[in-house]
Amino acid sequence: MAAIKRTLPAPPELQSRWASVLEETGRRPEILLLADRFPEERSLAVPFGDIDGADTALADVLLERPEEVVAAGQRAMRELLPVAGPESEGLRLRVVGLPVTVHRSIREIRESDLNRLVALDGIVRRVTEVRPQIRDAIFQCVACRTEFHEPQDDASMVFREPLECPESQGGCGKPQGRTRFRLLPDKSTYVDAQRIEIQENPELLRHGAHPQGLSVLLTEDLTGQVLPGNRVILNGILKSFQRATGGRGGIVRNTTFDLMVIGTSVEFKQQEYDEIEITPEDERLFLGFQGDPTIVDKIVMSLAPTIRGMEEEKEAIALQLFGGVEKRHPDGIRVRGDIHCLLVGDPGVAKSQLLRYIADVAPRGVYTSGKGTTAAGLTAAAVKDDFAGGRWVLEAGMLVLADGGMAVIDELDKMSPEDRSAMHEQLEHGQVSIAKAGITSTLNARCPVLAAANPKWGRFTNDRPIAEQIDLPPTLLSRFDVIFSIKDLPNQERDRRLADGILASHREGESGVYAPQDALGSREAPFPPELLKKYVAYAKRTVRPVLSDAALSALSDYYVKVREQGEEPNSPVPITARQLEALVRLSEAAAKARLSSEVGVEDARRAIQIMQNFLKRVAMTETGKLDVDLVQSGVSHSQRERYEIVMRVMRELQDRPEASFTLEEFLEASERAGVPAAKAEAHLQTLRNQGEVFESRPNRWQLVRF
Repeated sequence: MAAIKRTLPAPPELQSRWASVLEETGRRPEILLLADRFPEERSLAVPFGDIDGADTALADVLLERPEEVVAAGQRAMRELLPVAGPESEGLRLRVVGLPVTVHRSIREIRESDLNRLVALDGIVRRVTEVRPQIRDAIFQCVACRTEFHEPQDDASMVFREPLECPESQGGCGKPQGRTRFRLLPDKSTYVDAQRIEIQENPELLRHGAHPQGLSVLLTEDLTGQVLPGNRVILNGILKSFQRATGGRGGIVRNTTFDLMVIGTSVEFKQQEYDEIEITPEDERLFLGFQGDPTIVDKIVMSLAPTIRGMEEEKEAIALQLFGGVEKRHPDGIRVRGDIHCLLVGDPGVAKSQLLRYIADVAPRGVYTSGKGTTAAGLTAAAVKDDFAGGRWVLEAGMLVLADGGMAVIDELDKMSPEDRSAMHEQLEHGQVSIAKAGITSTLNARCPVLAAANPKWGRFTNDRPIAEQIDLPPTLLSRFDVIFSIKDLPNQERDRRLADGILASHREGESGVYAPQDALGSREAPFPPELLKKYVAYAKRTVRPVLSDAALSALSDYYVKVREQGEEPNSPVPITARQLEALVRLSEAAAKARLSSEVGVEDARRAIQIMQNFLKRVAMTETGKLDVDLVQSGVSHSQRERYEIVMRVMRELQDRPEASFTLEEFLEASERAGVPAAKAEAHLQTLRNQGEVFESRPNRWQLVRF
C-alpha cells in the first residue's frame, strides 16, 4: 500500500513546532548542557514517542520527510540557546525509539522506503576506519579568482565538481570548458565519516538463505562507536545512488541503483535477546516452572526427542544453553560464564543431527562445519573491498557474529591445526584479537562453543585409552569444560529400542500421522523448540544466581575429596582448578534453568554428576585412577614416568664405548627397568619422529643429545 503523501509545513512553521515540542518535553536544560560540553558531546537524543505525544502531525511528517524536519529541529535547538556561539552550528538532533511501522528487515526494504526514515535491526558485519569526508568543497576560478562553495552529497561516493563559475556567488559565469577550477582543501569543510555494513541476524534466517547486508554511512559523533559483531538498531534515511562503471565506450551508468542508509542514530541492545519477543502469557507459563525440581529433566527430554539416548550428553548441553554467570573482578580480570562442550563419538551416533537441533533452539545460535571453515572465517578477516573505497575492512567471523549466543561447530577434527588454534583465545577469554593489514582490534566473542569430532582412527578401539584416540591438541581440549566420548557398542536391548524408535519415526514421516501430542504441543517433549528458545532467553535475561553456602560446601568437599587421590606417592593429578570453575558454571546454569536466584545443593550435585561422567569417560587411566593430564596435556602421569625411564636407559646404553645401542639391547634394558617392550618400542618411535634419536647405521641407535 502506497504511503499517504502529506503536505510539508513551511520551514518557519516546522521550526516553531519543534520549539514547542522541545519546550513541552523539557529539553531546554539538556540543550544548554550540550552547548557547555561541546564538542565532546553534541547530540540530543529525543525518543519518537515524546515527539508523537507532543505533536502527532510533526511525528508523521518526520517519518516521511526526515531531512527537512530534522534540519528544522536543529535550528529550533539553536534558537533555544541564550547566545548563539560557534558551538550552536554543531549541535545535532538524534531521533531514537522509532515506531514498529518503520522497522524493516533488510530483505524487506522496497522502493517505497526511499528517502524515508527506517530502523534496521541487525548485526554489524564490516567496519571501515574513520576518515574525513568533504562536505562543503571550496573552489577557486582560475579566470576571475573567485572562491565559491560546491556542496557534496553524503550518500554519493563520487566527488562533485562545479560546471561553471556561479554568478550567484560573485563569479564570472564561465563554464568548465572556458576556465579551470582549483580545489582549496584548507578552506573546505570536512566531517568524520565511517562506512559500516549491517547484516541480518543470522539466527533469524531461513535454512539455506544467504544473509543480506546494507551499507550505512555514519558521520560526526556517530563514528567510532560500533565494532564488528555489535547488535544494533540503526536508524537512518534510506538513499539510492547510481553506480558508474568504465567501459570501452566511456562511462556506463547502470539502470539499477544501489542502496545506502544515512545513519541518524544508533541504538545498542541494552537487554539480552531483545529480538526474541516474550509475551505476558509466555512469562506466566515460565514462572509456573519456577522451583520445579524436574525442570532440567524436562528440558533434556525436549532436546532432539527424535534422537534416542545420549541423556548424559543432553543434560550437559541443556546446562550449556543457560550458561553460568560472568564475573568481573575489581582488578579487571574477567571470569567467563560460558560453558564449552565437546562430543567425540563414533560415526552414526547422530552427533550432527543433535548439533543442528541445538543451533536452532539456542538463542542466536550459529552453526558451521569444520570442513569448510578457516581461521579468518571463525574469528575475523581483513579484506580489501570497494565497500571502503579500496581500503582494508575488518569483517566479523562466525565466533564474533555469535557473540551473546551459541557457536556450534561440527567436524572440529577436520579443521587444519592452524585454523583450530584461532579458537584458543575465544574459548578462554571470550574475545578475538586481530592484527592484520595494519588493523589492530579486539572483538567480543562471548559465546559457549558446542563442538563435535570423530575419533582419531574413525572409531573408538578398546586397546587404547580414550584420551589417546581424540585427535585434538591438548591446549584446545583443556579449554572445554566437559568432554564426552560416545561409543557405538552393540547391545541387544538398547539396539532393539533404537531400531524401533528410528523405524517408527520413518513410518510416521511417510504416513504423515504422528503420535498424540501433549498439552504443550510436542510429542514426548515438554518444550517445543520455539518455546524452549524463549525459555532459555528469558532465564538468561532475568536470572543471575548466587552460590549458597550449601552449594559452596558441596563443591568444595567434592573437589578436595577427588584431589586426595593425588596425594599418594607417584599418583597422577586427578582434577585441577579448571574443573572446579567448570563445576561452578554448571551449578549456576542448573539454577538458571530453575529460574532460581540462588544455587542450591541440588544444582551442585547435578554439576558434580556431569563432571564425574566426563572424567570417568575421558580421564580414567588403565589402573582405574583419574588423571586429568590426559586431557590437559595429552601425556598421562604414567607416560611421563615411562618416558623418564626410557631416556635414562638410553643414556646408560650410550655411555658405553660403542656410544650407541641396538633395538634388542634397548628393549631388554627397558624391561629390566620395568617398562614393557611394546611400550618402550613405541617411545623409541615417538622420539625418532621428534628427532631426539636417530639410526646412525643399520640397527645402531643414538641419542641426539644426552
